[in-house]
Amino acid sequence: MVRFLLRLTLFLTLLFALAVATAQTGSTWQYDFRTGDHLVYKYTVQRQTDADGAQSEVEAHYRTHVLVGSAVDGRVGIGFQRNRESAEMTGYRVKGKDRLPQERPAFLKRMAARPSRFSEAMVLSLAGESQLPWEIARESPSHIVGAIHEVMNLPVSAVGEGQVWHGHDLAALDARWVGDETIHGKLCHHIEAASKDISLKLSYWWSPEDGVLEKIEMEGSYANGGGTTREELGMELESRSRGETLDTWLHSSETREGALQVLLLDPAVPVSDAQVTTVLDGDDAKSQGLALAIARARRLSLSSSLVSKLSQNSNDAIRELAEQVSGTTKGETAPQDCGQPLPGKSPPSKFGTLFDSVPATKAHDSIPYLLRVPLTYRADRASPLLVYLSGGAGQAIDGVNSAEDVLSKTDYLVLYPHAGDYWWKRETAQKFDEVLRRVLAQYNVDRDRIYITGFSNGGTGALYFAGLWPQRFAAVVTLMGAGVCMDEVKAGLPNVTNLPILLVHGENDARIAADCSKTTFAALNDQSPLIKPELKILNGREHDITLDSDDGLTLAYFKNKVRDPFPRNVKLNLSDPFAARNYWIEVLHGQPGKSELGARIKPGNLVEIRSREVKQVRLFLRPEFFPGGGDIRVEWNGKRVFSGPMRDVCSASATAANVPAADFNDPRLDRADIHEYTLP
Repeated sequence: MVRFLLRLTLFLTLLFALAVATAQTGSTWQYDFRTGDHLVYKYTVQRQTDADGAQSEVEAHYRTHVLVGSAVDGRVGIGFQRNRESAEMTGYRVKGKDRLPQERPAFLKRMAARPSRFSEAMVLSLAGESQLPWEIARESPSHIVGAIHEVMNLPVSAVGEGQVWHGHDLAALDARWVGDETIHGKLCHHIEAASKDISLKLSYWWSPEDGVLEKIEMEGSYANGGGTTREELGMELESRSRGETLDTWLHSSETREGALQVLLLDPAVPVSDAQVTTVLDGDDAKSQGLALAIARARRLSLSSSLVSKLSQNSNDAIRELAEQVSGTTKGETAPQDCGQPLPGKSPPSKFGTLFDSVPATKAHDSIPYLLRVPLTYRADRASPLLVYLSGGAGQAIDGVNSAEDVLSKTDYLVLYPHAGDYWWKRETAQKFDEVLRRVLAQYNVDRDRIYITGFSNGGTGALYFAGLWPQRFAAVVTLMGAGVCMDEVKAGLPNVTNLPILLVHGENDARIAADCSKTTFAALNDQSPLIKPELKILNGREHDITLDSDDGLTLAYFKNKVRDPFPRNVKLNLSDPFAARNYWIEVLHGQPGKSELGARIKPGNLVEIRSREVKQVRLFLRPEFFPGGGDIRVEWNGKRVFSGPMRDVCSASATAANVPAADFNDPRLDRADIHEYTLP
């Protein structure tokens, strides 16, 4: 017996030594997720901000639910729901004086206006690698919150203690196994990661015993609105249960949205008509919208009376989705000019506000941007697109944080470009041009309903871009923009005479004076615009007007605005050769900063061009200009350059296929009788 015990002890000692050696030389780590798993984390966000002489401190507490909808062949579909339990402003000082009692009510009002629940879903590998983009619009208006998730990356191959591997999440940080620690009574591998400038630090502890994360911590700092923000975020596992059912999750407001998100994203998770109907019978708009999107995607059979009732809902998105489910949606895609249908588009890989980029080429590095794809979007139907340019350093995330709560209630595709600089720089405009072209190529966008707006730096940029490419937009709103106070914007002002423009400014703006909008308004009127601009000076307001605090002016202005692609009078100041077109006329040879022209369609089928410092032009003529038919005449600076019949715009020779890079692949503008003339 003693000999047996000695042998057993020796065997166990050798086994332990082997395990230690294996851990030191490298082993493969994987999450242990099974269908029906439900993990709950306690989650805290602390933020300190120092800007414009004011220091504030905020703390928020969440409870986050991780719902494993499917786990098949190394592929896991997970829904996440983070519920805010409390949020408090714990400090506020201005130039050393305590202002917390005065500021706390406004903070609480903002929190009450924001959703208290946030949800998303993801398909992951067992090593935590995301198969799709993560959601950017999160539960906290932060620059760094997108780097933390309840499932972080593990190494995809064997590593040893001290070894580094490259993460593949949004932050793309290099991670390192720094050692083992005991968390919640369990031995865990401790992983650390940091950005190159150490402005972002991550730590997380993975339990080989349970195959999940026991704890996650992150801290970081970043420039924000002329100041600095520092944040600390932490999650700790509170509970874990197995074998829960979809019905259980759908019946609780704590988990319902997360369950619906994974149903929408992952077709491997089964759902019945009755389960979706139960959600639709409730009164939660967010859940109803998700349920209708699931019913549409999976072609579920729902009660016609229920769908009819939802079609009368006061919520625009629910009403639209119900009509899509019933097949009664109005405004389906119609054939374009010449009976040509729109090019086919692929369904989106995911709904929500997501990160994407224009791939790098020899000419440029990759160009990042954020894009919101609403639940109502369909690849077979054209959707309106809103371009939103952020202020400050021109960071896309600032646009998201100042607009998402408002735009989440609309059916807009929303493009948040990223500048990291001033929008009115030529190189920034070129990047925006690349981004917009990519979005238009990938998504079914209504070319007659593209809108552009922005705040501060972005408000200046919105009018600048409109001056470069007026034919691309249906309307412009500039919030606290500099307008003609910037020479780059002033140069393009004659080009926007056919655009509806609204200027909004705060009466007491000390950063960009309201006079900039007032003088821009006057300068626009001096151009004798077809559509009179509008000016709104908000009483008592400072430099604090964004899409979520503009008194609803921007979205109300855009509503029902539709581009006129064929204005009969156009002006063009050639401020930059890469933006040399205005609707149906393009300068092929001119002097940037000097070339000017005006062109109009006059009675008697006369096209009249007046120019200065322009030697060659291209015309895109349309039958809409000449409803009576007959020959057309083109006169340039009083000289006849063409007289004859107009070619069929639907013929192969009358498309923009052979037109160089100036064309924008816009059927409404590029399918035309194309003429090129050199001034005699």
